Amino acid sequence: MVKKKNIKNGELPEIRQREICRGAMKVLRKKKFNAASMREIAEATGMSLGNLYHYIDRKEDILSFIYEDLMDQIRECFDGVIRSHESPVDQLEGVIREFFSLACRMKEETLVILTEARSLEKKDLQELLRQESGIVSAIEDIISRGVSRRVFRCENPYLMANMIAFNIWIIPLRGWNILTKHSENEVLEQIVGCFLRELGASKRIHSDK
Repeated sequence: MVKKKNIKNGELPEIRQREICRGAMKVLRKKKFNAASMREIAEATGMSLGNLYHYIDRKEDILSFIYEDLMDQIRECFDGVIRSHESPVDQLEGVIREFFSLACRMKEETLVILTEARSLEKKDLQELLRQESGIVSAIEDIISRGVSRRVFRCENPYLMANMIAFNIWIIPLRGWNILTKHSENEVLEQIVGCFLRELGASKRIHSDK
């Protein structure tokens, strides 16, 4: 994982990191990662090339920055849902809705990560996969709690969690085809309904039994 450098003049690393991500995405919307230059990314970020190199060592670090930004927002969404709901049913539905909304908002960033991950060094790719596995594990924990409280029926929470995680990213992956016939909201309601029914729950269940 990219280590954030010391920032001069009291500036917060997270602020600069997000600025770099946004600037990089302006460039990556127009050309492939390998074709994008550091100078172009610096200009899109609104800083000099030398200043950009103050924060990163190499272009590949930007992919890690984009992924870290995405993961940070996912963790914020997840923590917010867990704090807001006690029932595993409400927690799972909330997680699906919040993650799906985030995936739709950040579909370009998601596609960049999925298509350009091969440009990462092995250790950075392993960290990316580790963090993604952590999200799946958190969904698995919700399902397992629901099973223990008898509001879900599921023989394999791990597999179900992976299926949910994959479907959450369906708009970045398949939106080019699906959105010609269905809205994002229609897709979301279909995902929520399918998984809650598969787990033996209902969207109308909002408390443990």
